[in-house]
Amino acid sequence: MSELTQDKQNLCIDILVNGHVQAYVDFFYLTHRPESVHAADEPSTAQLGIPPAKLPFVKVQLAEAETARRRGDTGAVFTAYEQLAAFFTDLSDQRTAIYFWEKCLEISQLTSDVAGETKTTLALGVAHERSGDTVAAVRHYEKLLRLAQSSGDQSGEQHANERLVLAFQAIATEKEEAKESALALSYREKCLEASRACGDVAKESKAQFELGQAHEQLGDVDHLKKAVYHYEQHLALAETAGDTEAQGAACFALAHVHQRLQNGEASLQNLQKFSQLAQSSGKVSAQAEACCSLGVLYNQQGDYVSAVQYLERFFELARSVGDRSMLDKARTYLGIARGNSVLPSYTQVVTSDLDALLKWKNRRVPFTDALRPANNGT
Repeated sequence: MSELTQDKQNLCIDILVNGHVQAYVDFFYLTHRPESVHAADEPSTAQLGIPPAKLPFVKVQLAEAETARRRGDTGAVFTAYEQLAAFFTDLSDQRTAIYFWEKCLEISQLTSDVAGETKTTLALGVAHERSGDTVAAVRHYEKLLRLAQSSGDQSGEQHANERLVLAFQAIATEKEEAKESALALSYREKCLEASRACGDVAKESKAQFELGQAHEQLGDVDHLKKAVYHYEQHLALAETAGDTEAQGAACFALAHVHQRLQNGEASLQNLQKFSQLAQSSGKVSAQAEACCSLGVLYNQQGDYVSAVQYLERFFELARSVGDRSMLDKARTYLGIARGNSVLPSYTQVVTSDLDALLKWKNRRVPFTDALRPANNGT
């Protein structure tokens, strides 16, 4: 028999000798659990069990909880379970921590201890969130909010809403990754509501932007129009806060949505504003993105002179960044724009000007130069 096993056995016997039956059951379970009781995604430290040096501490707290319960001292019971919950939290054993936090919650509810219930509800939410069960965490944070509202605790309301914002964001991201766009949208809406309630402008601005993205992801006209509204709200909040990076992101997103809605002029205006913000920020990658987007849009609108101008700038910026994929993209887009810019001349040469066609074929005289004498003579 190993020394650790002997220690566990001696402690179990000692608990029984002192008449603590429930403490014995809990201690035996805690010290004889197979690794499979832990969730697969729990940190490996949780699977190492209780450090041998801490076994007497666990035994004492369990025995104290049972003794206090017998004498009707619910405050002492709560304290013992609270210490055990905190102990297992420190071990990253969230599942066991939740077990003891739930015992604390039961006691606080039986004794109408609002402060204890509030503290325990928050702890349960955090423990569930750390264990990966964010939906369960939300239930506790929503209860935490109700407790704060019923007691008129404004600071508690703000804290509960801040926790809800983070939890709703996490769930929405999970739904987006699972391609459940409608569910993701509902959680983004909840996130916006909670961010407004906690009075944090930065959180609200982010929530507005992410809700706009969720609407845009669904893609139909009604959702695209709602995306425009939320991006505009994000832009207004960013302007108030003086956050140029957020303003740029809003303008770029607005340009993209307006383009999908076939609002070419609105898309162009937002891209131009995005370009100005990118230049003022000094960020070369943002400037390159702005020039690329403007060049593509002008190309789609048939303004090939402007398209070439912006795409040439995009090419120069891509070369300065040294990004090979960006440089290949710039080279391709610039080639397309230049090709489109000479297409009318090429078409005229091929279809109606044999002399200019021969000059181009034999001496590589550009179409525009080959056509100039004829145009001047008209």
